[in-house]
Amino acid sequence: MINLVLFSGSNKPKFYNEIKIELEKIGSQLDIDKFHLYYGGGKEGIMSVLPKSFHGIGGNVSCIDWKNFAEKYGSVSSFHNTIVDTFSERQRKLIEKGDIYLCLPGGVGTLSEIFDVLVENDIYHKNKKILLFSYQNFFHELNIFLKQKIEIGFIKKRHLENIKLFYSSNEIIEYLNHL
Repeated sequence: MINLVLFSGSNKPKFYNEIKIELEKIGSQLDIDKFHLYYGGGKEGIMSVLPKSFHGIGGNVSCIDWKNFAEKYGSVSSFHNTIVDTFSERQRKLIEKGDIYLCLPGGVGTLSEIFDVLVENDIYHKNKKILLFSYQNFFHELNIFLKQKIEIGFIKKRHLENIKLFYSSNEIIEYLNHL
């Protein structure tokens, strides 16, 4: 079983209705015998769409949520929920669980999670894949930024070899189901 960790924002951006269709498609076409999906909890926004879809076809979904978020926003009762005391503990546990990470559009928390996995890969010599769903080119500028830092010598090329950029749900489904 591959532990797939989902990083995403919990907001509903302007393109929510469009990306929701794409995320439901991913969730409904992942191999339930291959993946266990982990995410940061939450019942609303982009973050919740793929886990609900995957769970709807019988997929195993677990959420690791911060106590303050769970109390304020609630948890999805049909998932296996782990509630932790601090936000840092939530982030650490999600990263520890992951064999591979799927990053959806999100804010500073999502960006932090991406960089935390990059650091983990670096200092512990891991090769965990980070899949960026660059819906409407969301991660395009981040990709350019990282490549520029390689060119000037601040980031080693090997650090970015595990980042994969995807522009469609079909590309993600194809990649994941052929692991």
